[in-house]
Amino acid sequence: MATLSTSSVGSAARFICDCGKRAKMYTSWSLKNPGRRFYTCCQNPDNRCDYFEWYDVEVAGRNGDVITHLNNRRIFLEEKINLLEEKITMLEQDIGKKKEKKRAFKKKNAQYMKVMFGVMCSWQCCYLHLSSEC
Repeated sequence: MATLSTSSVGSAARFICDCGKRAKMYTSWSLKNPGRRFYTCCQNPDNRCDYFEWYDVEVAGRNGDVITHLNNRRIFLEEKINLLEEKITMLEQDIGKKKEKKRAFKKKNAQYMKVMFGVMCSWQCCYLHLSSEC
């Protein structure tokens, strides 16, 4: 799959397309020309002329393989980063839900403890009252 990336270079003024406009630099990431820069018309694809000129010399065999491998590795790592960032987001959301459950549990537990304290006080009073009658 061929992909392109753009950049600007100060010497671009000498690359003029057939339309008379300054050509735009792109970088090829095809298997045949990995990392090789070229100039083409800067207009949108519908109005573009056929101007095309390589800026870089052709990449030698082994160098092209290395560039392709490194580019594929970069793409793999970017995808892995995206997956890990999604996982982090999901885990952060899960932590937020668990914190909310913990808060609700603590609140319910505090209410339960108040009720239990009241019951124990009532029993204590009943016990003291019954023991004082004897």
